[in-house]
Amino acid sequence: MFRLSVILISLTVFSSIASSQQPSAPKPQERIVRIGVALPLNESKFVVTETWGRDQMIRSLKALRRDRKSAVTLEAISLQSWKKGDALQEAADKHCDYVLLTRVLDLSKTGSVLVGPGGVEPIPPLVGNVDPQKRMAVDYSVFRPGHPDEFAGGRTAVPTDSPASVAPSDNSAFEEAANQIGVRVAGEVRKERPPQVD
Repeated sequence: MFRLSVILISLTVFSSIASSQQPSAPKPQERIVRIGVALPLNESKFVVTETWGRDQMIRSLKALRRDRKSAVTLEAISLQSWKKGDALQEAADKHCDYVLLTRVLDLSKTGSVLVGPGGVEPIPPLVGNVDPQKRMAVDYSVFRPGHPDEFAGGRTAVPTDSPASVAPSDNSAFEEAANQIGVRVAGEVRKERPPQVD
């Protein structure tokens, strides 16, 4: 009986030593992704200053800097340009991995066309019971410096007279849109994708 217990104890000690010496699953390497945030292009009647709008986007991305489920840490970088070509060049100079471009739109012109630096685009009609006079839309596009194609993009529309806001204003509407865009951009950048060949 004594020998059996000594053998069992010996096996337990040796197995615990052997398992502690085996390497555990490697932790994913933390990776910092730099996102250059360009000044927003305001093509609407809403009052959103360029610098303040860019800073709201940066603030939104900084709030999402870390995610415990991802090894990617976001770093928002301030850019001084709003044109796509200039912003991409400035982002490359600042060693950014991505560039975020935003454009503030006026949905009160629904069903018509919008003429801007990007050309002529139709404004899609709004569905549902929405007063277009009180809706701000913000288009966003994410590019990689050195790549002409859009990496991610979309549109968010927010009310300028939201019941959640204490003092309805264009600023509070843009701040809400910036938060929504920040969540979408962070999610797209953190997705695992196969490596792209340049």
